Amino acid sequence: MQDCINDTAGRKNPAMKRPISMYLWMIAGICLLLLSWWGVSLVFDEIIIASPVKTISSLGAMMLTGPFWKSVGITFQRFALGLFFGSLTGFIFGLAAGLNEAVRWMLEPFRWILMTVPPAVLVVVSMIWFGMGSVQTIFVTGLLIMPIIYVNTVAGIDAVDQHLVEMAGIYRAPKAMQIRDLYMPGVGGHVLAGLSLSAGMGIRIVVLSELLGAYSGIGYEFALARTNLDTPVLFAWVLICLVLGGGLEVCVLIPMKNHIMKWQG
Repeated sequence: MQDCINDTAGRKNPAMKRPISMYLWMIAGICLLLLSWWGVSLVFDEIIIASPVKTISSLGAMMLTGPFWKSVGITFQRFALGLFFGSLTGFIFGLAAGLNEAVRWMLEPFRWILMTVPPAVLVVVSMIWFGMGSVQTIFVTGLLIMPIIYVNTVAGIDAVDQHLVEMAGIYRAPKAMQIRDLYMPGVGGHVLAGLSLSAGMGIRIVVLSELLGAYSGIGYEFALARTNLDTPVLFAWVLICLVLGGGLEVCVLIPMKNHIMKWQG
């Protein structure tokens, strides 16, 4: 039974081996983006568009101060906790909904609401419930990440070959084996796709929550830079957000994806 499941479920899905040319094109895209940014900054005043040089200069000066690292640490902590709780809750509910049709339809209104209501509305409501600070930021982040992981988990379970599920039942394969050899390989790729989307979205949600309802973190620094009309500092914080989101994907999510694809293969 084990070999049968592995042979069929492990159809060729090799880890993508990106040729060097793909990375070269990616670098070319980054250079084009920087060149466009520099060109636009020549047309408009610095208070509207800060130049790359001014932005990097401001970023370097900020990195030499203690408050900078404190703000980054606070935001990253809120983001990590929101991502963890949202992903865990979404995965659990998605697993239940994927394995039980009644649970899926019961949770459908909640999924629709969470994926439709604007994030700013949830931030305002959470501020009324929890006040301003970390709790409301983590709550909103987890709440908005949860349906993304939920949908991807359900999609992963639906993608599992039903013939294999029936075969596992005929051979009376233990439930633990079915989850390990049937469902987890199928769900893993979908969940990681959801995590990749949630990483970028989570950073935006945390910063928005901090901007509207916190006295610390990157979002709060955005508010200060806006008040002071300090566009180079504002753009410098944007770069930090890109580094946080991109770093998580490159250093954590892509290696996990490659590991799961090897497992599937």
